[in-house]
Formats: sequence, C-alpha cells, structure tokens
Amino acid sequence: MQNSARSIELLAPAGSLPVALAALDAGADAVYCGLKKFNARERSDNFTAEEMSKLLAEAHSRKKKVYVTFNTLLRESELDEAADELALLSQLRPDAVIVQDIGVVRMIREFFPELVIHGSTQMALHDSLAVRTAERMGIRRVILERQITLEELELLAKRSSLELEIFVHGALCVCLSGTCLFSSWLGGASGNRGRCKQPCRRLFRSDRGKEAFYLSSRDLAAIELIPKFRELGIASLKIEGRMRKADYVADVVAAYRKALDTN
Repeated sequence: MQNSARSIELLAPAGSLPVALAALDAGADAVYCGLKKFNARERSDNFTAEEMSKLLAEAHSRKKKVYVTFNTLLRESELDEAADELALLSQLRPDAVIVQDIGVVRMIREFFPELVIHGSTQMALHDSLAVRTAERMGIRRVILERQITLEELELLAKRSSLELEIFVHGALCVCLSGTCLFSSWLGGASGNRGRCKQPCRRLFRSDRGKEAFYLSSRDLAAIELIPKFRELGIASLKIEGRMRKADYVADVVAAYRKALDTN
C-alpha cells in the first residue's frame, strides 16, 4: 500500500466547467471530466479544449488536480483521431488520463509518455492479478469496479502496490463496469462508447404482471467506511455523477469533505 492515511484524495465528478468549479469550492481535491469525444459520458455537457485549459489553470492555482476521461473503446477507423486528441491532451497537461482501451495505453506510452495513465473502471480491473498487469502496462493508478466488496478490497489492497481509487457514492450498475451490453442490445447505445441510456433504471413487468425496478441497484453511500479506507491506504475516494448538476455535486462533496476532515 502506497498511500498514507493523511493523503487520501476526494475526487469529484464534473460534467461541465461550472460543476467543476463548484466541486473545487466545496472541498474536492481533484475532479474528473471529459472532452467532447472518447468519453464515457457523452450525454454530459463536457468540455471544449478552451474550457479544459481554463479548468486546469484554475485547479492548479489552487493546488488541485484534474483527471481527463479518455475511457471508451476505439474503433480501428478512430485511431488517427484518437491520436490527435491525445496530442491535444499532451499540450494541456492534465494530471492524469483515465483510459479503458489497452490500445490507447500503448499509444500513450509510445508517443505521449508525459501523460500519466489511470486505468478506468471500464477496464473491469477487479483482482490483484489484473492490477499487477496494469502496473506492467505503465498504469499508475487503477479505478476499481463499483461492485467490489469490502472483503475483496481488503485482500486486493494488501496484495497491490499501485494506487487504488474506489467509488464511494452514487449510482451502481447492475452489471460489472465495462462489460454491460444491455443499453447496446436494446437500442445501439453502448456504455463502452459513452452512450449508455441506463435501461436498468427502468420499470419492468414480470411474466406474472408485477411491475418493479428489477434491475436497478440501490445507490452507493460509503461515507461511514472512511476510517476503513484510510486503514487500507486507498489513494482516492471517488464520487460518481458526471451527469449531475452543480448543486448536487457541491452538497455531496461538502459532506465527504467534512467526514474526511473529522475521521
């Protein structure tokens, strides 16, 4: 475990520049956000290059961090465009790029080695062997799936040397991150392409005629586990919600900031 108990990071979602600034004002140590393409939340407002540049300047002036999501799978026809986007990020210099596609990992390591790589939850990294593989690939931090149990996390933290980032608040998928094809199957809106329509949140009717939200998981709220996460040396506590508005993000960040500062 690499992280000290005192340096645990509070990481907030930002679907737009106003949301990012609200999160930083509320006490986030870092925000994660995406440009308009190759971003697992295409339905968010997202950032232009100019907006991202402004956010990076403001965050760094406050000694805060910005992680940029580049976390969709690529098609062969998109490789040149993806390289152009990575070249732009190389100029913007975010604190890390969050990646799903291992081809993108290879591209960054070979052509843009100055960019720090975080392994996205979309990579479906959920055991110590996967984390060790990520380390050999040049990934500095892995973002574990939202469905990981506390028992699994304890074992993984003991066996891993990379920074570990975990989700502590927000929506849970009915499937493992990076492997769900439900939205794609229903209407061609793939979650691995940033277009999930969240069909698991819909009301369904059983073959007996009973209606219920059969596939909708209860949301995650792990604020009471902060002392345990400190004990395990978790590097970053991540709040889900790049589709959320500024008031929601600010309120959740403020609650977790208070909990971190008093536990």
